[in-house]
Amino acid sequence: MDITRVLLKVLSWRFYRENSGFLLFSYVSVISYCFFIKTAGVYPPEQSVFYHLMLMMTFIVSPIVMLLVFVLFFFYTIKSWRYVIKQLKDETNQFLFYSFNASSKEKQFISLFFMQLVISLPLVGYWLFATILGVLFKANLIPLITLIYILILIIISALIYLHQLNKVQVPEKKSIVGKLTGHWKKPYPSLFLYYLGRKLQLSLTLTKLCSLLVIIGIYNGFKEDVDDERIMGIIMLGVAITHSFIIYKDHHFKETYLRFSRNMPYHPLHIIVNFIIMFVFILLPELIWLLTTTNLEVAIKITLLSLSISLLFRSLVYLTGLQIYRYLIWTFCLFVLQFYTIMFDQLWLLFAFNTVAGFTIFYTHYFRPNHTISYS
Repeated sequence: MDITRVLLKVLSWRFYRENSGFLLFSYVSVISYCFFIKTAGVYPPEQSVFYHLMLMMTFIVSPIVMLLVFVLFFFYTIKSWRYVIKQLKDETNQFLFYSFNASSKEKQFISLFFMQLVISLPLVGYWLFATILGVLFKANLIPLITLIYILILIIISALIYLHQLNKVQVPEKKSIVGKLTGHWKKPYPSLFLYYLGRKLQLSLTLTKLCSLLVIIGIYNGFKEDVDDERIMGIIMLGVAITHSFIIYKDHHFKETYLRFSRNMPYHPLHIIVNFIIMFVFILLPELIWLLTTTNLEVAIKITLLSLSISLLFRSLVYLTGLQIYRYLIWTFCLFVLQFYTIMFDQLWLLFAFNTVAGFTIFYTHYFRPNHTISYS
């Protein structure tokens, strides 16, 4: 079998299978935001379409957004590097070293280039979308720069893999976080934070960049209406939806490594409080921005709303289990519902619903982890 097809099957398609949740979540979040966002106030239909087009053009042709997108592309590429190199070190894939090194360096580079090109299809999809809008609105410079940037990332990736496949393997070193915190006491509520810092650094970084992109995109798009608390509510709803993947990973970590903790004397209320404290720590940069941008009363109100949304998302995982697709479907549906509730200026009603629903689902399903929603 051709080595390129082997690489695609062993590495590229497996990359999508193992990261499909995050990729699907990212695309659903951006698409749902672009198509379901509503302008504050009452505007004629033709003006509403204009604002939607302007918003989409901001994501495509704005230099600031372009830089943020390039940073996201870079971290996505780093994520692919880590995955591919990890798979190359796996014992089940050691055959690649023998079959791959039997061909010339030129053929190796071409095969690795196509492998990374397939992994970078989400980036290519963004470039195609940017190119279409660039042709329609005569803004071709940024799509051209984007294409060049993607090609550079793919070429660099292929060179890194080529070097990795042609060098002697060395033992993996202990991470910096592990060295710094190796002798620290680690209470139960903080275990996921250590796991997040050691194993999910890239996912956390990408989540924070997506959160920053949401804040900049909405805040700059509605500068004249920032005093409207609904705008802040929409921003923090976007922040919560970008962090829903981290919330899912929290449940995945505890169900995978700490399943025994249900037999320990932890009261469910304490577990909820610990989650809220942990999530406040994770959301600290966004909450500081919120406190410095708006008045204290609105900031407290929006903070409580964002925490209630996060609590509902955290409890939702007990209904869907570890099946990421079900979780994303329910998260998307709740996003649309909460979005329109905020637009109708019912923030306290939404806070009450999220809190009651989150506590109820948690209390009724925490000690019944296998009692999930059935679709049969």
